[in-house]
Amino acid sequence: MEKQAPPDLREMVSIALGLTLVCLAAAIILGGVYFLTEPAKVRNVRAREQATIQELLGLEAGARIEEVRRYLSWKGKHLEVLYLTPKRLVRVDETGEELETYSVPVEVETAQSPDAKDEWVMEAVNAADSDDFGYVGRFFVGLEDGRTAGYVVEGVTPGYKTWIRFFLAIDADFGVQGLEIVEHEEDPGLGAEITQPYFKNQFVGRGFAQTQDLEVTKDPLPNKWEKALESLGDQDFEAWVQAQRPLIDSHPKIYAITGSTISSEAVTNGVKRALSNFRTRMNVVEDYL
Repeated sequence: MEKQAPPDLREMVSIALGLTLVCLAAAIILGGVYFLTEPAKVRNVRAREQATIQELLGLEAGARIEEVRRYLSWKGKHLEVLYLTPKRLVRVDETGEELETYSVPVEVETAQSPDAKDEWVMEAVNAADSDDFGYVGRFFVGLEDGRTAGYVVEGVTPGYKTWIRFFLAIDADFGVQGLEIVEHEEDPGLGAEITQPYFKNQFVGRGFAQTQDLEVTKDPLPNKWEKALESLGDQDFEAWVQAQRPLIDSHPKIYAITGSTISSEAVTNGVKRALSNFRTRMNVVEDYL
């Protein structure tokens, strides 16, 4: 069999040039697709979040939902906390003492992309080149008829497999008004049951102290309590809480999903932590909303 001669320099250059052009074309196409589709993706995510918050707080169609973003920044050994509200960026020290406030430009206030907001905050506090600055969370304020209708905190907790992300609705007295699991990778038929009304509605209607005392039990979920939990979506929240108050108070523990105690405890601990942290932060940021 005759051996094929290796490609000469001209052929090698031609092959390399061809591969370069293919890669360049692919990069341009991918970049163009991203440029065209990313704004739509951001709008869709925002629309889903707004719908979830509206449902959790029982808001009317004309209600306004405002986002508050939180950042941490280390200045040497000193920690600073920043809150980006729709109108102001507030900088406080770790005790909550105000250090400085900044007016938020209209283009940042109305920006759909969270990246645009984060980049402006970094520039405003001269932290663009710092490794000790970062976004750490957010919550939402529901406004209806000129009053605050409630809050929704975005929480993250480690689950059985990966992180569980959830929205926790909170009233003005720091009681739980609703819980929605936004994202998870728990096992289907087991941990994935955290999305079911019979589990997530166990947190609803409990005050702050009741929530902080919650523990998970492996006892079977009583039938009467399960039926009550499943009925929450069929009636007004306040009417449901009033009607089910005796059952809520007589079941001080969270009934774990069968075979998924770890997922059940993960959500319970996440809810307790999110609620406690939110109450602490509201003592600082409430005057700026």
